[in-house]
Amino acid sequence: MMVNLEDARVAFNAFPDKTLREWGKEWNMSHENVRLMKIKLGIPTTKKVSYDPLIASEIVEYIRSGKGSLHTPRTFENYKFGKVTFMKWMEKNTFLREAVEQAENEALENKLYPKIKKCATTGEYLPITEFYRDKNTLDGYSVRSKKVVKDNVRKYYYNRHIPEPTVDEKVCAGVPELGLLPKEYFAKSTRNNSGLQTYSKKFHSLYQKYLREESENAFELARVDTLKFFKSLGFKELDAQRS
Repeated sequence: MMVNLEDARVAFNAFPDKTLREWGKEWNMSHENVRLMKIKLGIPTTKKVSYDPLIASEIVEYIRSGKGSLHTPRTFENYKFGKVTFMKWMEKNTFLREAVEQAENEALENKLYPKIKKCATTGEYLPITEFYRDKNTLDGYSVRSKKVVKDNVRKYYYNRHIPEPTVDEKVCAGVPELGLLPKEYFAKSTRNNSGLQTYSKKFHSLYQKYLREESENAFELARVDTLKFFKSLGFKELDAQRS
């Protein structure tokens, strides 16, 4: 909505209690542009609001919660004044200024080293132990809870269906030193991207055998025997292949 200066003058005079933000929302412009219009028209941009300790306390607690700061418009959206008026209160009230500084420090502390956190998916506030570590976030924890992450992985895994192998060769995770092995040595898996199991059939059967026998190092025993099996078929380890 385009508003010319004369129409704006009439509106400002008719509704002197409206805030810059309310005018901006009505006219689809920033409150800074509304402020500049008032300056051009010689109309005061702020209305003197007497210090109210209850309202000041509400704003301090809002800042302490981390939901907003002195510089975010949402901090003052429920009041008939903005940052400028509140900062004037702070200039005249040492106790208020110190309370705001303490609230800002606590909000920053909670953001960097939180004890609880809001899950971005569910909106729940949970203990920080319910989130995985994530070095890419400010507080070092994932934005989604462990439960949500697990549910997403489970949903993706069980909804996936690969009817036939998509590769002709694959590395057996039990004996990666052999490199790529023909797909015939793997059992099918409809939930793996390759359509094949992670371990070769030979490794898997040997590993299960040693587990049943309660061997102390079942994985290593299966690996050694699997290497022997494939070497007997003519396969070589990668280092031997290069030489």
